[in-house]
Amino acid sequence: MKETLSSLIQTEKKLKLADCGSTWTKILDVESDFLEIITTRELVRKDLPLFDIATGHSAKKRCAKFKNELLALAEGALSLVDKEDFSIVDVGGRDVKFIRFKGRKVKKIDWNLACGATTGATIELLTNYYQIDYPSLEPVDTWINVTCGVFGMERVLESVSKGKSPQRSVAEFIHGMVRNVFDFTQRPSEIYLSGGFCGNRCFLDSMARYSKVIPLGRAVLIEGLKEETAG
Repeated sequence: MKETLSSLIQTEKKLKLADCGSTWTKILDVESDFLEIITTRELVRKDLPLFDIATGHSAKKRCAKFKNELLALAEGALSLVDKEDFSIVDVGGRDVKFIRFKGRKVKKIDWNLACGATTGATIELLTNYYQIDYPSLEPVDTWINVTCGVFGMERVLESVSKGKSPQRSVAEFIHGMVRNVFDFTQRPSEIYLSGGFCGNRCFLDSMARYSKVIPLGRAVLIEGLKEETAG
């Protein structure tokens, strides 16, 4: 029978591996290989060492051992991709992380906390506010210039107030975000994608206008923690 997070907190039983992002937390029970995804707001008032090994913005006070997010992303990517040369980008709720490998060695690494700040979380806020169904959101040719989540939200609200549909306005926000990601990753012809946007068709189709995108799912950083359990 599956244990719930609340029951684990109550018994102070340690979980194994976790990627605690700003908005979502991914938890892997290594023994059962079961991946649970919950909102991070379920954790923010808990300071117990819930996890053995964890990474992410919200993890430091909630684990016995913390691993830097870029290291977790790099090692997770190498465990999932067998190419010698490739690039990966992780698009999260509050930041964008990018790594390029050459000969399976890190050639370029970058972390955008400025221009990429909160754009992912902003999309969630906008789609919830306008009650937009992700699968039905179609990509569009036009885009909104998205310098950060706050400015982007203001542009979407203005666009809707002038009569454009919320669906199109949010799709333009996503297209603008995709252009930022494409520029930030130095315009690759092919790129692997990590994070929640792997399940966002509008994001994937918008990204495909610029680069071949290969989604790896939401547990890439978790994969990067597994090496820490060896021995």
